[in-house]
Amino acid sequence: MLKKSIFIILLCIGFVSMCGTRNGAQGQQSDSNDFTLSSLEGREYTLSAYKGNVVLVDFWATWCPPCRTSIPALISLYDKYHDQGFVVLGISNEDHATLTAFRDEYKVNYPILIDDQKVMQSYGVQSIPNMYIFNKQGKVAKHQVGFSPEMEALFDSFIDSLLAE
Repeated sequence: MLKKSIFIILLCIGFVSMCGTRNGAQGQQSDSNDFTLSSLEGREYTLSAYKGNVVLVDFWATWCPPCRTSIPALISLYDKYHDQGFVVLGISNEDHATLTAFRDEYKVNYPILIDDQKVMQSYGVQSIPNMYIFNKQGKVAKHQVGFSPEMEALFDSFIDSLLAE
């Protein structure tokens, strides 16, 4: 029993350190990493079309525990700020059926886009969740790798300040 507990603790520590938390990339232009991807419904979304809005791009996967933890927070933020010009674009490279089942189960109300790895590669995504928040000018205002529940309040405050600009 003790060996199993130690193994689980070490596994959790390794997973958390792998996901990490990193901020940076402030001021990057979105044009250099513009993309167009299709949603689960087949609608095309182009990042640069959302200039004038605050946009959170979330690279994630259904099998990732921190990603699953972040989804309710992103839904809450989307619900709170969507009418003020806040957009969430979830990007995953999993298959359509898996993403659709997840969306329906978790009641995800923002667009889930399907990537063929090219967008993830262009952003240098190596760990997930990996989030970029773009200001109204289309520049990266925040880059966040990893997520924990207490971060929701920080995101809330940050998004609120970007929308007020």
